[in-house]
Amino acid sequence: MELQGRVGLLGRLVYYAAFLSIFALAAKSYLVWLEQYKQLHPELIEASAVGYLEEQPLEGILLWDEQVIHAPKDGVLTYLSPLPRRVAKGETVAALDGVAVRVPAPGYFFPALDGQEGLWVYSRLWPEFAPFPFFRSAVLLENGTQLRKGAPLGKFVPQPQVLRCIAYLDRSPSLERSLQGRDASIRIRLASEDKDRNAEVVAVKFAGQKIKVCLRLPFFPPSFLRSRAFSCRVVAGDLQGVMVPDTAVIVRDGRSLVFLVQGSRVVSQDVEGFPADDRHFFITKGVTPGNKLILDADKTPSAVIRLW
Repeated sequence: MELQGRVGLLGRLVYYAAFLSIFALAAKSYLVWLEQYKQLHPELIEASAVGYLEEQPLEGILLWDEQVIHAPKDGVLTYLSPLPRRVAKGETVAALDGVAVRVPAPGYFFPALDGQEGLWVYSRLWPEFAPFPFFRSAVLLENGTQLRKGAPLGKFVPQPQVLRCIAYLDRSPSLERSLQGRDASIRIRLASEDKDRNAEVVAVKFAGQKIKVCLRLPFFPPSFLRSRAFSCRVVAGDLQGVMVPDTAVIVRDGRSLVFLVQGSRVVSQDVEGFPADDRHFFITKGVTPGNKLILDADKTPSAVIRLW
């Protein structure tokens, strides 16, 4: 009886082992078939036309040529306007006990100072890739202030002159393209305006994911004298092309490729473009709207396959 029991147990073990082997073989065969099926029936996407517009904030500093106007004598300061304003050559901008203070040329006058006069210069602010020095908005000198001879009473900014801006920007393919060339410019947009303007690029530096730029701004209103800070939005890109999931693009031998469906065939196609974000690739050349592409390019085993 004991021998028969052992034989029966052994038979059951052999049966279970055979069953598991057959099950594992069937599962493996199914997975192989499924993988082959996916390769022959890949998920497709259709390219559609889109426009790509990239914007980022710019927080920078302004640079201009300025002169400090000093009191020619002791006296009580009076002036016409506390606002920065345009003045003509020889115009009276202030008075000390009734004695006129005149400007030597056309420009802007502002009876205020921020302590950076004579220090806020390109040679100091451009070379280093570092945070900008601390500064504050200009502080107005009160009408009726008693001044000693030689004391500063305001700033004079000769006109015409080009207003410059130094700023740090986030590095991106679109922005890098805008900065290329001898006559490079970038588009900027002020918060108070709904139109873009071109700012000429004077100098540019790259460091990691940051870009330092010096721009010539296409405007210089007197109101900018209140502060050396400047903010706007940089508009880069504005390209026409197609946007696809980044899984549809694969890099081989330094080339960006997609797999285009042409009838029942799939062929590789070189493309040009750049990553638009973490999940998408913007194609500017090589794919046209309406083309069908393989969604998962890295799972395509060869450049030419057939769809059944």
